[in-house]
Amino acid sequence: MKVVRLTLIGVSMAFALALVGGTALARTTERPCPAGAIAIEPGASIQAAVDLAGDGAVFCLKNGIHRVQGIRPQARQQFIGEGQAVLNGSRLVTGFHREGRYWVAANPFQPGRQHGECLPSAPTCDWPQTLFVDDRPLVKTKSRRAVERGQFYIDYNGGKIYLADDPKGHVIEATMASFAFKGAAADVLIDNLIVEKYGNAAQDGAIDARDGTGWQIGNCEVRLNSATGVSVGTGSRLHDCDIHHNGQMGVGGNGNNMIVEQNRIWSNNTSGFEPDWEAGGVKLAEGDGITFRGNHVYDNNGPGLWCDIDCHNVVYENNLIENNRYMGIHHEISFRAVIRNNVVRHNGSSKRSWFWGADIDVAASQDVEVVGNKVTVAAGGCGIMLIDQGRRSDAGKEYKTRNNTVRGNEITFEGAPCAGGVSDTLPSDENFAIITQGNNLFDGNIYRAPRGSRPARFVWGREVTDWDGFRRKGLEKNGQLVLF
Repeated sequence: MKVVRLTLIGVSMAFALALVGGTALARTTERPCPAGAIAIEPGASIQAAVDLAGDGAVFCLKNGIHRVQGIRPQARQQFIGEGQAVLNGSRLVTGFHREGRYWVAANPFQPGRQHGECLPSAPTCDWPQTLFVDDRPLVKTKSRRAVERGQFYIDYNGGKIYLADDPKGHVIEATMASFAFKGAAADVLIDNLIVEKYGNAAQDGAIDARDGTGWQIGNCEVRLNSATGVSVGTGSRLHDCDIHHNGQMGVGGNGNNMIVEQNRIWSNNTSGFEPDWEAGGVKLAEGDGITFRGNHVYDNNGPGLWCDIDCHNVVYENNLIENNRYMGIHHEISFRAVIRNNVVRHNGSSKRSWFWGADIDVAASQDVEVVGNKVTVAAGGCGIMLIDQGRRSDAGKEYKTRNNTVRGNEITFEGAPCAGGVSDTLPSDENFAIITQGNNLFDGNIYRAPRGSRPARFVWGREVTDWDGFRRKGLEKNGQLVLF
């Protein structure tokens, strides 16, 4: 084993999370309306124009705020913004007066569908109703007495809302519409729009293409919605969008032949949904032929890129995934995938128990190749992990962590090394020896770690060992451990 001294250069990126005038990192650009497009001014009904124009019509949304619009497209219709065309799912709230320590107005909300699992610190995460003060969402409380600065309470029986902040001189908005685009139409195009402040329920997208086919969504900014920013479906392509500060998740959905590429997906799950349930950057499920390419996924309260439940033929390539509070790349109870040429660093800070919280993990999945990635692991974290817990499908069939190969990756640890394959099943379980006897392999990887960092955790099956012990098990015959 060759041991070389190196100097570690810590690489970190700081990102401002504040929205300034609602224009943070916008992807939309100023452009004229396409020739022949039907121009729609703010205040006009987009749905009325959709219904009148019929299949294949092209619409140009003029600059300005298009409030409380919910659009069900027809086949092959196109919706293109001039550059500062904003689909805003909220309405303005005025008429506040003082009642004791509260500022009170008539309740503008309709009860929305509550759905999802919340973190204990955010028990109202699943309420889709949100109140904004100057583009900043307030936190919902369960009682009037609990309201403090930055919070609000909805009294449905009394028909009032309460807040502690003086609304004078501020813009107050309340979510009204539950979606911007939704429906079963085929081949819809959505381009160059800003979509914000929709009161969608968990697992629903403000732009929701799950029931359609072939939707193309590009060059959009999707922000400040109550649940998921964009939900994709079969044949969808989501590209070059800026998706951030959504209540549950940046991107969700399910279907076949989906592409998510060249997007910025950051600071999602602001409402505090339970990430183990479904929250964070991106989670797709139950699909065949899924590509995540060239995305920058960061600072999400949950996993970065996640494919779960019977995903087949998935490619994760050339993504930059960093500072997500759960796993960077999480391929779970699924099948064939290639995870290649990604930069994955400093993920998993909030899920460090056992061997969870890895920058890349393959959980209860098979036929996965993890190759050519550059991984930087914060102290206390794990780099690349295979994990088996004897997971079963709804039909009772057990998922297998087998035929997985981890090779040619460069992993830099800022603390003690942690990598390998781990099992947590009983001796009676059919997967008891799946890690060690399931044709899984680590080889040709380079591990860099601080000299003297202890204890190293190279794990295989149920045995936690050091580098030499890992190699004695037939792993990393061509690998290197480089100490600095």
